[in-house]
Amino acid sequence: MKIALIGLLFLGLGLVALIAWAASPWSLSLSVSTPPVVSVETQLPQEQEEFASVLKVLSFNLGFLYGQGSEGPGYELRDRDYYLKSLETLAADLRSWDADVVFLQEIDFASSRSQDINQARFLAQKAGYPYVAEATSWRANYIPFPYWPLRNNFGRMNSGGAILSRFPLEDHEVTLLLKPLSQPWWYNLFYLHRYFQRATILVGDKKFKAINLHLEAFDRVDRMSQVELLVKKVATETIDFVAGDFNMLPPRASKTTKFYVEEGYDNDRSYELMRATGLSEVIPDEVYVKDEARFFTFPAWAPDRRLDYIWFRPGPKIMKAEVLPSASSDHLPLRATFQIDGPRFNPYSQ
Repeated sequence: MKIALIGLLFLGLGLVALIAWAASPWSLSLSVSTPPVVSVETQLPQEQEEFASVLKVLSFNLGFLYGQGSEGPGYELRDRDYYLKSLETLAADLRSWDADVVFLQEIDFASSRSQDINQARFLAQKAGYPYVAEATSWRANYIPFPYWPLRNNFGRMNSGGAILSRFPLEDHEVTLLLKPLSQPWWYNLFYLHRYFQRATILVGDKKFKAINLHLEAFDRVDRMSQVELLVKKVATETIDFVAGDFNMLPPRASKTTKFYVEEGYDNDRSYELMRATGLSEVIPDEVYVKDEARFFTFPAWAPDRRLDYIWFRPGPKIMKAEVLPSASSDHLPLRATFQIDGPRFNPYSQ
């Protein structure tokens, strides 16, 4: 009996040690860090206007470039060739989309599930973005999801958000947000952080403060709390652009429930709370309601809702905003073009 109890004790201690190792380095609380901006030697020549008059911005949740099934059901581990092909395809798309600044969410930096490829630096090098800011929001030695079979577990995780830019970046800061209080602590040990990633973009003689983010998908109370925190941050730091996956619906969306992958949109005031920032959205309500389907961003293979947004402070003038076709992710990318200055020319050049 005594030997059996000792055996059970050691088994329990071993299980605790295994969970602690798998979830390490774990965090349940809000934290702030200042990772350095990375300079990348690109494969494309860099030609920048000294005084750019137009700024093109793109936001895209990559779903780590898995495509349909990345959220769990039907997921199977894919090999390195699959991810290299997906990265090459997206790099070609990025070159054709011609954005100056790209805000990415759910991008892997060195994760087992995507064959340990730093997707941000690969895309930056291939698509011509010499400045990269990485925000790790999900790091663990082993993520046991999807739960079975074990061969499909995500395993070692290093993932989050990234900003790719043709223009220099500075003042990079990452704020990891509290995990959902509605979930048990052991669940949150392995759950990702939602985050705000802030950086300043140096465009000629202008500076634009921007936030890249990914907000809570499955807990609307938690999501609204995150937006309330964002409103304060935008006000105190005078943010010019906020882009990312907000996991919220426009207030005049005709459908708010019974979606593929239900994410809890009923009684969600996140969009209304965002109005308190004083920022404008690139697709206004009156434009959205005229043709909702044109602006749906999820799921990519059969879009039925809009989850991705770009907000901006008065000053830059919106010229065009559009959802672009793509088969790289479970989301579709959103691109916006802004006039940030009048065209400049030298009258004595001719």
